[in-house]
Amino acid sequence: MNERIKERVIVKYNPKYYDAKGVYTKDEWTEFSDIGRLFDGKRLSIEEYLEVENNFIAFVNDCLDIAGCRYLTINWSWEYEKKVFRDRIKDVCKLDPSFDESECLTLIHEIEAKNRVTIPIAMYLFKLMLRNAFNLSLSNRKRKIKFYMGYEYYLHFFTCIDSETLKKIADKRNLYVVW
Repeated sequence: MNERIKERVIVKYNPKYYDAKGVYTKDEWTEFSDIGRLFDGKRLSIEEYLEVENNFIAFVNDCLDIAGCRYLTINWSWEYEKKVFRDRIKDVCKLDPSFDESECLTLIHEIEAKNRVTIPIAMYLFKLMLRNAFNLSLSNRKRKIKFYMGYEYYLHFFTCIDSETLKKIADKRNLYVVW
């Protein structure tokens, strides 16, 4: 690992479909709520969505392993009020029965009490971030790693892990490092 932290952006979008101005030109889904909608004449299924979501989670897990992270710190909390958040969790649960709404809400109350979480809990939070349930960033200052989800499924990843290693991890997960 380098000692200098650099921001990288990890995406599911193939770079060959960006035009000269950096605009993505292909019609693709951009968020969890797009499940069931048509893109380039094909309906996005939960299975297709979950494949990409799982690739992002695996990418982050791989990077955390390389960095030697055992915990992450929550840097800022969700921007939604609790009622809106609860409604969003209900939407998430409707589309993916593996999410237990009561467990999720219990977890959120626990998180409000402390800012440091284990990697399995952090990955659960990251999954909810991918589904737009709330917006926060997770980091480990000692291991020089920080990440958050931007709009349209852009993962902003700050790390000392070298570019070549990140690219190999992204390639393995069918993702792209765009900058």
